[in-house]
Amino acid sequence: MTTILFDLDGTLVDSTAIVLPVFKQTLQTFGRPAPDDAVLRRTFGMPDDEIWKMLMPDSDAETRKAAFEASERDVVAGMFKTDIMIANAREVLETLWSCGHTLTTASNCGNQYLAAVLDSQDIRRFFTAPLCLEAVHGTAKADILTTHFRQFDRCDTVMVGDRFSDVEAAHHHNVPVVGCLVGFGNQSELAEADFIISDLRELVPLFPAKSAHLVPHRRGEFSNRLNE
Repeated sequence: MTTILFDLDGTLVDSTAIVLPVFKQTLQTFGRPAPDDAVLRRTFGMPDDEIWKMLMPDSDAETRKAAFEASERDVVAGMFKTDIMIANAREVLETLWSCGHTLTTASNCGNQYLAAVLDSQDIRRFFTAPLCLEAVHGTAKADILTTHFRQFDRCDTVMVGDRFSDVEAAHHHNVPVVGCLVGFGNQSELAEADFIISDLRELVPLFPAKSAHLVPHRRGEFSNRLNE
């Protein structure tokens, strides 16, 4: 069966309605101007350190850390009051999990954010050994995959995500990647993905229940290797 590594923001969840007002309020609290929504959205999927360097470029590391911690506290609280799952995500996770595939996460977020997503959205049961960037003390998403491959077989793994960092991490480890046009990425950002989908339900036929694993046959097409 296949191990499917899921990005979170823009792939399974969309926390925009929570994050944007929290970021704006946090920046106001710290006396910093808030950029427009388009700029704030571009931070989604970035490591936390990079987000706050971008939002507070003239602040020192201690101030940026304080702003991040304040914002994360409010974002996490908001998750437990809001359904942030992307359309069809919960049903697709249940289907893939029921088919016997191993599902896990590879997100650039922190430990607290990852736990809040899994618990507030009631999806933790679908995931085996979920990881984020903070959990592996990494600097890039490829570092998360490095840790995963201490447990999971690389040749049975596929990455699923919506940003170039997902494609980059998968290519770094020479594993297939499915690009998702359901979140924050665009067609050009995902141009080097092995397969591109515009609805999460398109994942289900890519990973049939009897599939041993899937490999890219050519760009835009997967080849199934079935159990005998």
